[in-house]
Amino acid sequence: MSMDEPPQMRSLLITQESRVPTAVALLVTVVIMSVTMVDFVGDLQATDEFASSNPEWTLSFDTQTHTMQAVETLQDDEIRNLQFDLSEISIPEGFAIGSIDIVITSEEEEAVSVQCDSVAGDIIENDLTAQWSDPVSNLSGQDSSCMPIDLHLRVYPNFDGQSTTILAVNEFQALQPWTETGWGVGTLSVDLELDVNTPLGFVDPISQDTDEEITVDVTVIMFKANISLIE
Repeated sequence: MSMDEPPQMRSLLITQESRVPTAVALLVTVVIMSVTMVDFVGDLQATDEFASSNPEWTLSFDTQTHTMQAVETLQDDEIRNLQFDLSEISIPEGFAIGSIDIVITSEEEEAVSVQCDSVAGDIIENDLTAQWSDPVSNLSGQDSSCMPIDLHLRVYPNFDGQSTTILAVNEFQALQPWTETGWGVGTLSVDLELDVNTPLGFVDPISQDTDEEITVDVTVIMFKANISLIE
C-alpha cells in the first residue's frame, strides 16, 4: 500500500481486511455451539432410551405363616420374659421371614370383671436380625380395658406383603432386593407385665383378683417374591 494514499482510504481498507478474521471467528463459534448442542441432544436421547429400556414389573408375594403360642399366669406386679426360638421354624425353600405379629390377650373379658387389669407387653430388642428402628415396627403396648395388645416387628427390609410396580432392566435385577439372607435369625424375646387393678371399696364378684392368665400368640409371616413383566 502506498504511503501517498489518503488516510480515509487506508482506514477503509483496514476495516475491510479486518472483517475476514472476525467472520472466521464467528464461524468457529457457531460450529462449536452446534457441536455442543448436538452432544446435548444426544445425551438426552440416550437418557430417554435408557429409561425406556427399563420395563415395568409387577412385584407380588406368596406368603405362609407359622404360629406359636404361650399361656402364662402372672402374679400382681410380676414381669416375665418369654423366648421364642425362630430356628425351630421350618422355612420353605425360597421363602424368607418377612415380619412377626404378636397378640397379647388376658382371660378377663370386658363387662364381666368389675375392673380390667393392666397388662403390658414389649418386644425386647436383642441380636435377632430384624428392622428394629423401622417406624413400622411396633414394639410396645399396654391395655387396661380387657382388649388385646397388638405388636409388630418388621424383619425383612421394606417387606409389607403388598403388591407393587417397579422398574428394572431384567427379572434378576427386579428380584435382587428380595433375595437377601440372614434376616430373622435369632430368638424373639417378649416381656409381659401385670398390674392387678381392684376398684377401691369393691370386691371382684368373680374372685379375689391376684393374678391373671395371659396368652401370647406369635405369627411369623414368611414370603417368596414373584415378578411378572407388564406388557
